[in-house]
Amino acid sequence: MLDNFKEWISDNLRYILLGLAGILLLVIAFFAIRLVSGLGSPKEKKPEQEAVTEGNTEAGTERRVSSTLVKDQADVLKLIKEYYSARGSKNYDAIADMYETFDDKERSDVEKSDTAVESYSNIMTYSKPGLTDGSYVVFIYFDAKLTGVTTLVPGLRGLYLITNNEGKLLIADTNAHPEQEAYLRERMADDDVQALSEDVDTKLENAKASDPELKKLLEPDSSQDTPQTDSPDGGDGGTPVTGTTTGTMVATTEVNVRGEASADAALYGVLTQGQSVEVLENLESGWSKIRYTANGTTIEGYVMSQYLG
Repeated sequence: MLDNFKEWISDNLRYILLGLAGILLLVIAFFAIRLVSGLGSPKEKKPEQEAVTEGNTEAGTERRVSSTLVKDQADVLKLIKEYYSARGSKNYDAIADMYETFDDKERSDVEKSDTAVESYSNIMTYSKPGLTDGSYVVFIYFDAKLTGVTTLVPGLRGLYLITNNEGKLLIADTNAHPEQEAYLRERMADDDVQALSEDVDTKLENAKASDPELKKLLEPDSSQDTPQTDSPDGGDGGTPVTGTTTGTMVATTEVNVRGEASADAALYGVLTQGQSVEVLENLESGWSKIRYTANGTTIEGYVMSQYLG
């Protein structure tokens, strides 16, 4: 029987080989078609992230579309709490370690703004992605304890954060990177940031209304006979202080800078107590048009005249 099978194999070997060759060609053709088909088909798009690229800035850095504010992101909150703790204790060496660069002018600005502040508390952060990976725009809410005043003063400040080559989160040197300052200002105009600013303004008004000593400190030109209802960056009501004084003046307290002479206008920045500005014009509405430099960027905006001295 085995001999018969061998004889059959011998007689039909060429047909068997032809059959195997045909099967092999079919297999090769199948995989070749799959390969060509895969190369020619469009790739499946990945879902877009919340922060997507919007194009390149003039400096060549990708800019992201503004995303929703993130409250108390862990690494951001940690840095900011350490920063304000150091400011409250006047530990400027510790503060220097939290900056990308911390020169004498930066130190002087921090010292001036903290002159009347004993401590900061109730720190909260609201952040958005920055221009590059590992960078953030952060808006910081805090309550400041002023010397001689019991009531805490609510405040809001914006900073730009970066991550250095060692993976450490730092406060950016926007003097060296003006596009960061410009981006921070753009985010200040976002609806959610404006809403946050208005909420802080309301809290400040409530604090002043509950404490005459605080009101007197923050509004040195106000009196019991002429109650003011203006927020630190201005608002409707009260008796505005007007005049013709122009030239260089300083902010008598921390005050918001607006894009127009209205408390509802876009927030352009924040003046710290003692910061110098150039007063360009005093308006009858009680607002002053000012020009000042922040982190290498010249800004023109409006503040209430009563907060300049």
